[in-house]
Amino acid sequence: MKVKDPRTIIRNLFEKNIHRDENIIYADKLFIINTVINYLFKGKTYQEIDQFQIARYGEIINKYTKDEVDIYWQDGILMVRDLENGEQITGG
Repeated sequence: MKVKDPRTIIRNLFEKNIHRDENIIYADKLFIINTVINYLFKGKTYQEIDQFQIARYGEIINKYTKDEVDIYWQDGILMVRDLENGEQITGG
């Protein structure tokens, strides 16, 4: 898998996850997605990121956009909760 520049990832997610109502743009999930991507790439170039880690976070973000999981930050740790059963999937 080729790792993309974080700006390209955000741009693609933006295009897929915005909702427009006349001149108002709704992009509520993109704020959290942006924080996850910034965390993943912090201090690294996109060539330095582990491919497995990219795939793992990509899967989490994909599930988040489909309302299958909730992702949020708690004390600087990324938390993922399954929305079907409320179970905490991971922290970090």
